[in-house]
Amino acid sequence: MSGGIRKPGAVQNKRKTANQGTQNAASARGARNTNRSVSGGGIPKPGAARGGKKDGRALNGKARKMNKRYKVPLTILFVVFLVVIVFMSSFLSYTYLVDKYANPVSAESIALDEETSVKFRIDKGMSTRDIAEQLYDLGLIQNKTIYRFLSKFNGFDGQYKVGTYTLCEGLSYDEIMTLLAGEPETVRVTFPEGFTTEQIAARLEANNVVTADEFLAALETIDVSSYPFLSELAGTARDHRLDGYLFPDTYEFDVKANVEDVIYKMLNRFNELYLPAYYEKSETIGLTTDQVVILASIVEREAKLQSERPIIAGVFMNRLHSDDPSLKKLQSCATIRYIYKKLYNEDVIDITEEHERVEDPYNTYLYDGLPPGPICSPGIESIKAVLNYEESDYYFFVLNVKDGVGSHIFSKTYQEHLEAQNQYG
Repeated sequence: MSGGIRKPGAVQNKRKTANQGTQNAASARGARNTNRSVSGGGIPKPGAARGGKKDGRALNGKARKMNKRYKVPLTILFVVFLVVIVFMSSFLSYTYLVDKYANPVSAESIALDEETSVKFRIDKGMSTRDIAEQLYDLGLIQNKTIYRFLSKFNGFDGQYKVGTYTLCEGLSYDEIMTLLAGEPETVRVTFPEGFTTEQIAARLEANNVVTADEFLAALETIDVSSYPFLSELAGTARDHRLDGYLFPDTYEFDVKANVEDVIYKMLNRFNELYLPAYYEKSETIGLTTDQVVILASIVEREAKLQSERPIIAGVFMNRLHSDDPSLKKLQSCATIRYIYKKLYNEDVIDITEEHERVEDPYNTYLYDGLPPGPICSPGIESIKAVLNYEESDYYFFVLNVKDGVGSHIFSKTYQEHLEAQNQYG
């Protein structure tokens, strides 16, 4: 049976086997210790393994610190390198643009090609960008950005002046900037005393200042609230809003000027010459400022001699203040001529009864008192003649055609007037 009595010696064999195993294990440990002694130079000290780990961590920390030290200088060097590259690129680009598109010049040295010349206008409030846009649209420059760049770096920004300039094809960018920063073109225009508003408009157009239509339209819409002497015009039925106040004189205008600038310049001249004392004087003689200007416009067209202006003004003042209904009409031939020129573009010389019957508010043969507005722009001498009119008993006058100098014969009664007409007219 397998579970029966063991054979003698079985226990001993097992013990012998166990002892042999123990000896073999001891031999193996001895061999390992021998190996450590050979490789490590002796028995290792306690904690040697832990010390090795600490040394590794220290080495790693030093390496990281060294990496950080090197990273900072490298970053700075990289930034400096980029700055140098950008600076050099900008400098080379600027040098290229200046060499290609701009060469400093004087306005006197610029030669203009008349065949390709164009008028270029800078209006108030225009920026360099606006100027570049117009130059590009006219084909005078090829690149708007380059123009703005050169304008800024060459110091032209803020130097451009309002006005009209002559440019032409083929000019360099710097030549264009030099011209536009110089003096604008002007034209001298003279308006004689007695010019009508239509004549003023036509002369402005003839001198290339503004068009006649543009000028006449602006008269009706321009803001004149800053001129106190024009406050009386509201509600009047005059032909043109500013008739009589466009002062006749010689002016310097920009070529292709701003129409409002033209009007303001003429109004300013009126304001300069119509002195504060004149306002007081007009009240003294019983007229408003507008009535003074209206009457002065009639005197301007009636009088030929300076010495007769105050006398003629006195005749009309007598009629304005007369209680006789037959004398309240001014019966000025100048108003009839004004009407026929306005309505029919006809220059009337000899006034007939048919002319005197023409229907118009300005007809002083049909209507009492002053017309609705001035018939021309009077000069300062006619204005002063009204303010300082000569007192007399005259109610009539007729041109003396025999003396050839434009004098008049003055009469107190209608009968005297008829006799003067027969003799001198």
